[in-house]
Amino acid sequence: MIKRPHLFTFLITALFLLPFNPLHGQRPVRYEVTLSNIKQHEIVISAEFPSLPQQPLVVRMPTSSPGRYALHQFAKNVYQEKAFDENGNPLKVVKTDLSTWEVTGHRGYVRFEYTLFANHGDGTYSGIDNRKLHLNMPATFVYTHTTERRPVELSFDLKDHPDWSVATQLQPIGRNTFRAPDYYYFYDSPTMVGDIRYRQFEVESHGKKQTIEIAAQVMDSDSLLDVYAGWVQKVVEEEKKVYGELPDYDFGRYTFLVSYNPWVFGDGMEHRNSTVCSSQGSLERNANQLIGTIAHEFFHCWNVERIRPQSLEPFDFDWANMSGELWLAEGFTSYYDDLMLRRAGLLSEEDYIQGLKGGLNYTINGPGRDFRGPVEMSYQAPFVDAATSIDEFNAVNTFISYYTYGSVIGLTLDLTLRNRFENVTLDDFMRYLWGHYGKTEIPYQLPDLQEALATVTGDAVFAADFFERYIYGHDLPDFSELFEPMGVNFGLQHPESSDMAHLMLEFRNGKAIVNGPIMKNHSLYGAGVN
Repeated sequence: MIKRPHLFTFLITALFLLPFNPLHGQRPVRYEVTLSNIKQHEIVISAEFPSLPQQPLVVRMPTSSPGRYALHQFAKNVYQEKAFDENGNPLKVVKTDLSTWEVTGHRGYVRFEYTLFANHGDGTYSGIDNRKLHLNMPATFVYTHTTERRPVELSFDLKDHPDWSVATQLQPIGRNTFRAPDYYYFYDSPTMVGDIRYRQFEVESHGKKQTIEIAAQVMDSDSLLDVYAGWVQKVVEEEKKVYGELPDYDFGRYTFLVSYNPWVFGDGMEHRNSTVCSSQGSLERNANQLIGTIAHEFFHCWNVERIRPQSLEPFDFDWANMSGELWLAEGFTSYYDDLMLRRAGLLSEEDYIQGLKGGLNYTINGPGRDFRGPVEMSYQAPFVDAATSIDEFNAVNTFISYYTYGSVIGLTLDLTLRNRFENVTLDDFMRYLWGHYGKTEIPYQLPDLQEALATVTGDAVFAADFFERYIYGHDLPDFSELFEPMGVNFGLQHPESSDMAHLMLEFRNGKAIVNGPIMKNHSLYGAGVN
């Protein structure tokens, strides 16, 4: 998720601009993880902050995580906070707000120690037990703004678990020890520790071979894992064709961190050189669904990790992150995930067409478009993307997921380009974005996307009209006209049916009780039922 500068850029910036840099003798921040009570979902973390200025050290737990845009109170599971100087003498620790501690009395060195509880392993939260550590870094590690540009080192004490290994996109520098160039990369580097099985293959891109690794915590057989790895390879090769090349992965490796077990929670989360894909379902029973998540998350290593909106740069770990481009970053990625499976031969043509129906029904029929278009729906992410609240939210009437809405816009643009322009498809648009904003790692803004469409089509008037109607506006096209040249009939499947869809009913004592919000365009809404 977090853009890591090219090594040359990083070194030049560090040399001339940064107050803390390893080239001038500044020492890295070091974390050590001790597995002292993992059966009760606890680990002890020691964070070493050396070479500090002579002032109180402000230690923080993040409240935001890469790929998630809502606030998360990770600090609620941090306790037994202590601080020591270089000689092991205790220092005063005062909690100043929900996620912040102030350490005073040090002489340039602080070791901050705490216990972390975690039992919800997914793409945002961490999970700890006697089978694994499933660590998302913002949910696990404290940090300081004072040292955020320094290198970070992380080590695991696995003496009681000699058969366990560590899977991560971090750079290995020793036995169970890893390094990140700064906090931004560190917090973007989820890590799995446990009994992990590995599969890998190489993919050539412009004469350079890069390693694609699958680090799997699964209970399925080796033979089934081998078959699944073959599916993953097909997806990787197919998505590479869209952009013409793989990204230049840091350290020459991309890692799929997959955990398909009853003790994790379903999710998929993209990162710069890795992804976390988790599910309570097994490969044996759910492989077709799980490979869809793989297709979605791997597409992100171009779209959003490197083809990145300016609105998410730099990512703010202390506050919610709002972007108006998620219809592209997430929505177009959602359009491509099933399309990639179809092109890879992992999804039939009939199933692909059937799969379009759900998103079209939701977007066309959802009253949310009366209130917001794709840009404004994207702004809603901090309220809906794994956000938590207990009051009722009128999302059924005011919100359409930017994943689905954006996917429908991606379909709209792809079909429009194919129908209107010769030999131009959405692939050409994405490849243009990759060449101008992804490969160069120059963040884009909304006007850049319209300009890109104008360039790819050679028609600035068309691009302006498309953005005015479908991106800034709330319109949708006549899909029957778009689908007809493709040999697909589009229309109402049951025009004579009543409008009982999306209605939440509870049947009690022979009566039907409305048990949820009613859509604004439903006949019961007009009748005043609530």
